[in-house]
Amino acid sequence: MINNNSPIPKYVQISEHLKVKVDELYKEGKDKFLSDDELIKMFDVSRMTIRQAVQMLVDQGLLKRIQGRGTFIVRKDKLKTDIAKLNTFFKGWYLEKNFTVQLLFRGVVPCPEEVADKLGVSPGDDVYQVKRLRLSEDIPVVIDNRYLLKEYGEQISDDEYVQYSFSHIFLMKFGWVFSEGEIEIEAILANDEVAETLNVSTGSPILYRSVDLRVELYGCVLAGASFYRGDMYKYKSVLSSES
Repeated sequence: MINNNSPIPKYVQISEHLKVKVDELYKEGKDKFLSDDELIKMFDVSRMTIRQAVQMLVDQGLLKRIQGRGTFIVRKDKLKTDIAKLNTFFKGWYLEKNFTVQLLFRGVVPCPEEVADKLGVSPGDDVYQVKRLRLSEDIPVVIDNRYLLKEYGEQISDDEYVQYSFSHIFLMKFGWVFSEGEIEIEAILANDEVAETLNVSTGSPILYRSVDLRVELYGCVLAGASFYRGDMYKYKSVLSSES
């Protein structure tokens, strides 16, 4: 079960086996996970190794430890967004029950080079940055990092940034409706900063999504990227043949 000659640490190998066990118990409707003593016997390794393996799954939001009671399964079905059309993309799961938003940062910053051309400004020009953390049932799931022109960003309040999606904000504040968007999605590994914010281990799988949103007559008014926990999020799109 464990390859002692592998360069992959034992606790990482064990954590992958434990994910399968979590799936099995979850499908059976069980909440309680195996105890450390049971896992030590199962894998014939030290208590420290087991604790490291279990902690990886705790960091990924699959398990939780309750002092005096043991380890429990907390995983739920992945959240998803339909990206077939703009209206379904914006509705997504933003209004889902038990969904909350924390404002991590808002303010004027020099425009990054990769965003400048999209917003029609020069690199280093003042733009407005908004960074938000989205949580589902108190589990951090997404870091949103957005850039918009300074004159618009400054008109939006903290409460509006927390309570509404950008599609709602731009409609309410400026009467704008996003007419077009471009999305790129790729798989990356969490760096230290992303891992700490999303409460996962460094190197955990992350869905990185860059997005540019445009308004007819005004062009691109919002650009940036999001970091999604790969173990809790997925995308959906309907494909059809051309007629």
